[in-house]
Amino acid sequence: MTGPRSVAPIDRGGGCRMTTGRVGRWGLAAAGLAALLAAGCGGVNRRFVVESNVPNAQVTIDQRRVGPAPAYAPFEYYGKYTITVSHPDYQTNTQCVDVPAPWYAYPPFDLFAEVFWPHRIEDVRRLYVPLEPARRPDVGELVTAADALRERGHNLPPPPDPAPPKPAAVPDPGVPPPPAPALPPWAAPGSVPPPPPTTVPPTRPPSAPPPTSPLIPSVQP
Repeated sequence: MTGPRSVAPIDRGGGCRMTTGRVGRWGLAAAGLAALLAAGCGGVNRRFVVESNVPNAQVTIDQRRVGPAPAYAPFEYYGKYTITVSHPDYQTNTQCVDVPAPWYAYPPFDLFAEVFWPHRIEDVRRLYVPLEPARRPDVGELVTAADALRERGHNLPPPPDPAPPKPAAVPDPGVPPPPAPALPPWAAPGSVPPPPPTTVPPTRPPSAPPPTSPLIPSVQP
């Protein structure tokens, strides 16, 4: 006797097998990915953190005021930025920093990092901008500099004499003068200018009298 043989299942659906379980798993995965993308859990969070040795020093990035240090400011692009930190009692410090792009900022990785990666990527660039105390002017140095400038002004050479004015052009006696422009007859001395022309307004032709209706004798009863 031989053992029980395995019997292949009969395909009654025209050769197509049901894949409800697999399709359901893929649908759940796609739905979960869509939910993560809709919730905004992924993407790259880029921001500056500018610190200084002086609290409450004003931070400016590309001529845009950010706030007192430590200041937090988001950025969107990689490249060069001008960061200025100032305080009334300290010397202003301006730095041009270059922010290089990470590997996930280049295609095609940027699409995966910005759209498909379910976790948020934190790209924090910390910058430290120190300030030095403002140097107060020395009164003695100011007086010495003023005396040196005054002495330099006294030792300057005198200014050159102004150039003499050019003589007026003398007409050549051998060349006759140009003829004077001709004047109209009424502009001669002692003449009376003609009166201005008078314009007569146009007259309208007399209108024809209205037609008379024939007389109709009255009828007496």
